[in-house]
Amino acid sequence: MTTTFARLASALAIACATVSAPAVLAHSHQAEAHAAEAAKLAALFERSEADMLDRNPIAAFFRGDFSDADQLGDYSPASYAADRAAAQAHLAELATIDRTALGETDRIAYDVFEYTQQRTLAQTAPDVLPTVLALPIDHFRGLHVFYPRFSAPGALMPYDTVQDYENNFSRHRAMAEIIDQAIARFRTGAAQGITLPRMSVELMIEQLDLQIGAPIEQSPYWAPVANFPDSFSASERERLIGEHRAALTGTLMPALAKLREFLAEEYLEQARPSIAATDNPGGEAYYAYRIEENTTLPLTAQQIHDTGLAEVARINAAIDAAEAEAGGRTGATYTSKADLQAAWYEVAEQVDPLMDEVFLRQPETELRIEPYEPYREKFSLAASYMAGKADGSRPGTFYFSGYNVAERELGTSISLYMHEGNPGHHFQSMFAIENEDLPEFMRYGGFTAFSEGWGLYAESLGYELGLYDDPVERLKALEGGEMLRAVRLVVDTGMHALGWSREQAIEYMVANGAARDFAESESARYIVMPAQALAYKTGELKIKQLRARAEAALGEDFDVRAFHEQVLNTGDIPLPVLEAKIDAWIAGGGQ
Repeated sequence: MTTTFARLASALAIACATVSAPAVLAHSHQAEAHAAEAAKLAALFERSEADMLDRNPIAAFFRGDFSDADQLGDYSPASYAADRAAAQAHLAELATIDRTALGETDRIAYDVFEYTQQRTLAQTAPDVLPTVLALPIDHFRGLHVFYPRFSAPGALMPYDTVQDYENNFSRHRAMAEIIDQAIARFRTGAAQGITLPRMSVELMIEQLDLQIGAPIEQSPYWAPVANFPDSFSASERERLIGEHRAALTGTLMPALAKLREFLAEEYLEQARPSIAATDNPGGEAYYAYRIEENTTLPLTAQQIHDTGLAEVARINAAIDAAEAEAGGRTGATYTSKADLQAAWYEVAEQVDPLMDEVFLRQPETELRIEPYEPYREKFSLAASYMAGKADGSRPGTFYFSGYNVAERELGTSISLYMHEGNPGHHFQSMFAIENEDLPEFMRYGGFTAFSEGWGLYAESLGYELGLYDDPVERLKALEGGEMLRAVRLVVDTGMHALGWSREQAIEYMVANGAARDFAESESARYIVMPAQALAYKTGELKIKQLRARAEAALGEDFDVRAFHEQVLNTGDIPLPVLEAKIDAWIAGGGQ
């Protein structure tokens, strides 16, 4: 090195040191500021979640937190006022946090949290809340539908200690109070002219008759004392059986009978003969709220209806082609639950080994396949999923219907397994629950458009995996999967916004492949759960749109496994947040 060059290098080093010290200091200050904002956000999330779980203990149970296992929560109008006040406070605090100073995952969490709080405000807005309060339960949703399963061993609640049993007695007393709250809300709503359709009330009466009509020992509520832990003494067992019987005969069953009597003797004659949510006072505002609540998008009923008509036409053309290829062949059917369960496991053996082709990883939690319990199978879907626990103590469960299997001769479906099991709801739920880096509300929260949109999108992966090469399975995917969800866009908006009768909706469903009894059952669901059925196809179409956008932008750099990771690795999120996330991923080169 020459003297001149050495001097120049030394001068440059000194100069760099002179200017880099403040730069390093500034960077350090910036990092501290970012960390401070992230800490404020985390603290808000923690307080908000703790407050929510205090108000909603059942949500805590699903997370394995049984500290309030003797409670069920408050379902009175006051609880909605508390929710609104909490959301307003949370949004005010959120506004003090600098979103731009947050990391990528925290920015997404910020957006999701903001969205959830805004939806609470939408639910409790003056033009929506009266309808929400007036319709506390129906034949498809409500604690009375869930409570038998909820109360049974092996479902959700623990029955390992004497205290667990005593908590169950306390919950039965709480359930009686909730029934009183529901009756009061029904009465207030009826006085305002806001009522359920008569059809739903009649079905609830039938449901309650099944719960209260059987002898106590044959009731699903008796199950906890049918098999005690071995550690219980004879005297403990005797005492608990006596207290259990007293809680059922003296509290729970009279409360259910009270609800049944109210519905049959008072409310039924007040229930409306019409079916549209918009037929109630304030119904148009309520249906608009329900559309955005379930789709997470600002769509109109007409827009959704038109999309549905186009999808139905497209799918019918695909069905015609598959039918011609199948040449009249149909899938195998079964007449026993045991054989049907074995067949479902055979489907899993077909699907599961292919997951590595389209996913970077799989859930660590086991997936089991089980039939619905007899007391709920009649009123349950063809299949459903219940999430497992991250610690492995409860597997994810794919439930299938074996109702009247001997006469109905039920079969399996690859597409249905892919929706409810792998890679559908099992992947979508457990990726979030197993990710302890996410805030709690994102691990356990949910948005119907995302979850059901993912479930339907998961079905479509069967095409690229070769699982629908057999036209028989392709027909099941088209008819039982895609067509059903496309028809929903048409009939839900038709009944609630465009003046369709229930019979018109049923006939449209039958004309597009549905069995009449199924169309009758499904239409009843859409009537009491306005817009919920819109989420599936809307979410699927959005995910497919984002995938197509990524494929076009990234070209040879597109990796479907990486795309799926981006969709799933932050849990259920609103579709606008997902779109922004995928756009940012594309801008970063799909890395």
